[in-house]
Amino acid sequence: MSEYRLKAGKLGGKVLSAYKKAEDAFVDAFLEKGGDGETCLRLKTGKVGRAVVDGYQEVEATVVGAYKKIEEAFVDAFLEKADANGSPTPAHLSEAAESTPGGSETHGAPDAGRTDA
Repeated sequence: MSEYRLKAGKLGGKVLSAYKKAEDAFVDAFLEKGGDGETCLRLKTGKVGRAVVDGYQEVEATVVGAYKKIEEAFVDAFLEKADANGSPTPAHLSEAAESTPGGSETHGAPDAGRTDA
């Protein structure tokens, strides 16, 4: 794959100079040296830094909250609880078993009394 670079010249020099000024302004406004060497930078603390962090945390909390609501709606709509053996226990069967004496699930079944199977 070929590598490209901006051609040097009058226009190229102006573009690079404008970019460097914007980069320096950003670094001066939002970053400070933090550690060994000139390349280790961190977000400035203070009003601006705290506002950025607070804004990020608010967005994060909103997104996580929305995801939880979607997840709960999905679980309610498409999943059912399983018994201890891992077998599904549909609500209508567990309600029927609870309403019959002895917990039998044959309530209302047409072959409930047959023994010649």
